[in-house]
Amino acid sequence: MKTKLKSQNGVTLVALTVYILIFIVVIGILTTISNFFYGGVGAAMNTPDYVAEFNKFVMFFAVDIKNYSSATVTNSNIQFEDGPTYRYQNGKIYRNDVEIATDFLQCTFTASTFTVDSITKNIINVNFQIGNDNEDSISDNIDFTLRYW
Repeated sequence: MKTKLKSQNGVTLVALTVYILIFIVVIGILTTISNFFYGGVGAAMNTPDYVAEFNKFVMFFAVDIKNYSSATVTNSNIQFEDGPTYRYQNGKIYRNDVEIATDFLQCTFTASTFTVDSITKNIINVNFQIGNDNEDSISDNIDFTLRYW
């Protein structure tokens, strides 16, 4: 008795190889995306400590900036006219000899002026780097405007 061979629907060796290659490519893409995500999360997990230290500095500094119209600025010191003195020394920022922020790798202050519609504004620029080391740190350059009215 002869039996008819029906077409055999199944997975051939070529199709299996293609499926495995596609699976490897998809796993590789997901691994790469996962590494980027968790790498960014790991870097961001340490930053809240540093941001809190910078926020402590800004909390005091912003109030004084808006209360005084002039200041004497050197590279690491700010002396407000008849007001507090800010000093950067050994990774810490002091306000009137009281430590207000730590973990600064560097902090410099510079003064400049800016004129808008015949009103001259005094600007104090704070250039800082905060963190544990150069690879795991935050750097920024922020301008603060002294009171001008």
